[in-house]
This record gives sequence, C-alpha cells and structure tokens, in this order.
Amino acid sequence: MIVKFQIIKSIVKEAIQNATFIKGQIDRTTQNASSPVIQSETFGDEQVHDRTFTYDFDTALEMLKTILVDHVKPTAQTIGDNTVYYNAKTDDIVEFTLEVSRRYNGTLTDTLARLCSKYVEDYILNEWWLKTTNIKQAEVYTAKLQTDERAIMKCFILSAPIIPTVPYTQHLTAKVDGSEEDGAATIRIDEEDVTLSYSIDDGAIDDIEARSSDPTILEVHRSLEPHAFWLKPKNTGVAYVTLFSRHSDKLSVEVEVTVAKEV
Repeated sequence: MIVKFQIIKSIVKEAIQNATFIKGQIDRTTQNASSPVIQSETFGDEQVHDRTFTYDFDTALEMLKTILVDHVKPTAQTIGDNTVYYNAKTDDIVEFTLEVSRRYNGTLTDTLARLCSKYVEDYILNEWWLKTTNIKQAEVYTAKLQTDERAIMKCFILSAPIIPTVPYTQHLTAKVDGSEEDGAATIRIDEEDVTLSYSIDDGAIDDIEARSSDPTILEVHRSLEPHAFWLKPKNTGVAYVTLFSRHSDKLSVEVEVTVAKEV
C-alpha cells in the first residue's frame, strides 16, 4: 500500500508565530513590556528568524523520516533514501510517500498527516526556545515530541489479519518428474532438468516452500511452472528435500534424493 500525505510549510510557520506571540503576550503582562527578552522571543518576519525556521524545518523533516522508517515495508525498492521519500514540490508543500504493509490501518492516514505536521511544529518550537535560552519552556516541547512520536507509532498498529476466502491446503504430495516414488528418487549428477512437483487440495492456497538438507549436494530452486521446483545436483551423495507449508508446522513431506554418477 502506498501512503501519501503533505505538510504545508506556511501552516507550520503560522503555528510557530502564534505560539511565540501568545508566550510573548503573557510575558508582557508579568514583566516589563519593553524587555528585550520579550521582543526577541516572539517569532516575527526578521530575516534571521526565517533562516532559523527554514533550517529547523528541514531538520524536523529528517527527524520525522527516521521515525517513519521503522514502519514501512522493506523491499528492494524501498531501502536506503527511498524508504521514506519526500519531495518539496513547491516552496510551501512537502509531500511524503511511504510504502507500507497491506495490513496498515489506512483509516488513520489523515491522522498520520496531522500528527506528522504537529511533530514538525513541536520540534521547531523546542529548538526555538533553546535558541532563546528559555530552557524551561523548551522542556514542555521536549515532552510533547515524545508524545507525538508515540502517537505516530500508533497509526501503524496492524489491523486484524484478513480471513482468507480461499482455504489453506490440508494435504501435500510430492512427485519427482511427475511420478510418486515412495519418498525417494535417484538422479544423475549431470541432469539439469529434474522437476520436483507437488499437488495440493483443489481450490486451496499455494503456500508451499522447499529446502535441501545439504545444498552442497543438491540445490532446490523455485520453478517458473506452478507447483514445482527444479533440482540442481552439485555433488554425489544423499540429500533430503523437505516441502513444507508456511502456515502450518504439521504439513510437510520429505523426499530422499540420491545424486549418483549413473542411474
């Protein structure tokens, strides 16, 4: 499942201005209204304020990325920088793109977007109060960041597994080159097209894997054909190929394969 949401930079900036303005107004009623501390703690339109905001905004996005990376679906396409991809389409819009498990609770996508925006706001405010040496005020936002992170994580709570409409198989039969040989077969070391096929219940889900007890003697590879593997002999000897179901520990079958110079 692909999840996309946006963070609007101007809305975040407005939230920072509102929060610092309210703090400044409170301080004006309790302190000298002309105090330079009050003047400097309110985020305004000064160039230094804008540069500080832009730096902290970009850093907050990277911090947010490190939180989200733990909850995406790892694939060959989503490792590294592409795990969480965000793109500043304009100077004001940042778009996040995440590839998540199909069991991700998609009903919380809007909530996730708002919580991520709030995390960015709280991160910037925390940095703002640290820069203005208001350590006590910064402590409030340090605690908020922890709450924000926990709330973001809750958006990725797995929903209940979907009950399959098709049943899993209850029976498994293995065949070497199309014939049942009582769980044993002999192949030549120079054979390259030996097929190990299997049959399952009609209409059942195919969830069967296979492994070799000794890959130095015999390798097992998934075949392009359905319900089949192909055997690649590597050395003479005896190896056991186990076919098993990924959903049940009780469903498996073992085939003894002897690799010989001649059959």
